[in-house]
Amino acid sequence: MFDEPNFLIQMGYNGGKLGPDMMEKGFADGAILSPADFDRDRNQELATEFHDADGHVLFDPQFYIPRADRENLESYDYFGEHGGTDFDTADVGGNLTDLCEHLIELQDWLEVDAYLSPARTLDTFSSTKIDEWLDYTEAFIDAVDSEGREIPVLASLPLEGKPLNDKDQRDTLLNRITGVDPDGFYVSVEFDQSKRYPLSGASNIYSYLDLLNTLRKNRFEILVGHTHHVAHLFMGIGINAFASGHYNNLRAFDQRRWDPDDNQGGGRLVTKYYSDKLLNELRLDPDLDLMYQKSGFDMDKIRMSSPYDTPLFSSSDPPSTVGWNFRRGAWDHYLWACYQISRRYRGKSLTERYEAAMSKIEEAEELFGDVQNEFGMMAEPEGRIFDDWRTALSTMKSDL
Repeated sequence: MFDEPNFLIQMGYNGGKLGPDMMEKGFADGAILSPADFDRDRNQELATEFHDADGHVLFDPQFYIPRADRENLESYDYFGEHGGTDFDTADVGGNLTDLCEHLIELQDWLEVDAYLSPARTLDTFSSTKIDEWLDYTEAFIDAVDSEGREIPVLASLPLEGKPLNDKDQRDTLLNRITGVDPDGFYVSVEFDQSKRYPLSGASNIYSYLDLLNTLRKNRFEILVGHTHHVAHLFMGIGINAFASGHYNNLRAFDQRRWDPDDNQGGGRLVTKYYSDKLLNELRLDPDLDLMYQKSGFDMDKIRMSSPYDTPLFSSSDPPSTVGWNFRRGAWDHYLWACYQISRRYRGKSLTERYEAAMSKIEEAEELFGDVQNEFGMMAEPEGRIFDDWRTALSTMKSDL
């Protein structure tokens, strides 16, 4: 499906105008539609808009916690009949074929370019949980064979990161899931969201890379969802595509987002500027303002020169005062940056992709050191990731 590295927009709340606009401008390869954020008819409109711009269209069933209670989900029959607030595990078990046929019919109506299967989150890798995942996935593949179109099937693989970190549990999981026969996997891994930068820790990163690399070596296509600029590492080991969403909402997988007790509240949104040169984000206030005020500091060291960041760097006023915020500028810039990540790895062999990812980490770490020497401790950048990411990636080299 993905002949070259691709970037897909993970559609989320308030992304209905932004996603198609980025696609129309050539800064995305397609989208993953969300039933929690858009009702059935609106997703059909979005699918048409992305297709009209020659983009890939996928639909994530978001069956991670089928008890999810969202207004938009009421427009989808499969949630009302097989999930909903009164969901009981036993209820779905006897109706998997019906659930899968519902989802195939819906995805055909949206004219998706590949099917995504339903899956509940594997928060443990027990036999019971893996068996349930296999039941869902095999039932969906069988239903596609009998009812669906001849398009790829990507098996949804939503995982909790803690058991993934255990090699024995990871091997058990891989031995079981590679026994099914989809065309590829749509992988999302949840890590501790209480940390400001969850994808850190060399063992966490290595376990994720080892999972993806094993799937790749088994000749499956791999789409990684709910991610961010750590996608450099994923691209560096040869995955096919990654997806990320607007601002902070969909850059990390968090199954609590579909919990009916989750009121979707949150803290104050802080506007940030993503710098791929730093592999980090900088707060407009105080970080970019401090850089702006520092006499003699070359802002081009951290600037990406996107079509969206000119207001921050061309005004005589501090960046935090020019009206560049998460609704206007920051989302567009971040998605543009993700698209550039995918393009960095096009036309490269696996060895070249690995070297490109490693050099990116080393260049960013050197720049981070320069910034620290110039300004001391800043509000947002996380320096610890460089050693974690480099260590995990270097450990993978002999196994590629």
